[in-house]
Amino acid sequence: MKVDDERVLSDDELENRALSFLADRRRRSRTQGPLVWGEGDDGAVAIWDDPDPDVERAELDVARTYRRTRFDAGLGWLDGPVEHGGAGLDAASQRRFAALEAQFDTPSQAFFKLDRVLTPILLRYADPEIARQHVRGLFRGDVIGCELFSEPGAGSDLASLTTKAVQDGDTWIVDGQKVWTSDAHYADIGLALCRTESQVPGRKGLTAFLVDMRQPGVEVRPLRQITGGSSFNEVFLTGVRVPDSHRIGARGQGWEVAQETLKIERTAIGVGMGRGGAGVANGERLVALVRALGLENDPIVRQRLAEVVTAFRAAKHLQHVTTARRRAGDNPTASPLLAKLTLSNNLRLASRFVTDLLGPRLAADTGEWGTFAWNQFVLGEPGMHIMAGTDEVVHNMIGEQVLGLPREPRPQP
Repeated sequence: MKVDDERVLSDDELENRALSFLADRRRRSRTQGPLVWGEGDDGAVAIWDDPDPDVERAELDVARTYRRTRFDAGLGWLDGPVEHGGAGLDAASQRRFAALEAQFDTPSQAFFKLDRVLTPILLRYADPEIARQHVRGLFRGDVIGCELFSEPGAGSDLASLTTKAVQDGDTWIVDGQKVWTSDAHYADIGLALCRTESQVPGRKGLTAFLVDMRQPGVEVRPLRQITGGSSFNEVFLTGVRVPDSHRIGARGQGWEVAQETLKIERTAIGVGMGRGGAGVANGERLVALVRALGLENDPIVRQRLAEVVTAFRAAKHLQHVTTARRRAGDNPTASPLLAKLTLSNNLRLASRFVTDLLGPRLAADTGEWGTFAWNQFVLGEPGMHIMAGTDEVVHNMIGEQVLGLPREPRPQP
């Protein structure tokens, strides 16, 4: 954080300022320290957040208020550029603050999970004025974003999408349908991938736009999941008008924009991005479960537990390496793909481990703390093999783009 034009806060000064801010506004988290079996919310292991709509809206309001206060205090984007409201510090400073913040009972920031996904895209591809208007808002909580990529007939094969954008002077008219859109029901903006060249097949005829999700013609409908919740939505775009100034990248550059967005997203989700709640990725909750079941001395259980915990820790290291390389100006192809695939594999390992431990206790709630709650984790885990590209597609991309293997045969159009 800049103190004046010449000096940047030292580590100790940053810590003191952060602790002063947090202590004045938040109480110390009761969840600090080792997990105590039987205490707290045993439902915190769900992979997908599925709150009641009224509860979600209230939580969003609280989270936005905190986020604005934090940003205005100079702590909302420590590693961001000063010209866009950041503090100009490094990623290590951001991690130090996050560790301090975790010691306090602060509102969930899951509503704003695309701030670090959309921001580099806007800074790189958007009109500078549009980027200026939105980047600050993404970190202050004034703006929430979503991705309008997948369609009913274009999920893994994203290049076959049919949502079209037709130019009308300095405006584009967008018509189509998107699906599996996280956060669309409370998002303010959406990064939409559209077909602008009807005569150009595949990825070459695609262009990206920043769509106002609050305008007429945008209809958001929730999708019911196997978990019983509705974390995803389908979005209908009917005659939606988008200024040409909100075009992200050049006309026909949409595929590149989408792939860069997915690279960043895959890196972020590779360590779990909060999936499975507190104590899953670091193994704490799994260790507590094993001990509660009296299986801590079983050699097979210990081996499988170690396998899960080690896998999550390796994923965390991969994420740090990828982030450091990206900040150094490198644009790694392999790491984001491996990060996404690692997440899918790690959650599968954890899900199968828990299923074998609990058996029928996952199917019916007996009232025993910390058992049936894993039902939401096990039911939600298959969705991670689809999110941000199916495992099969990611395997193909690694084979072709990283290992240089021959491309699979493509049917002739």
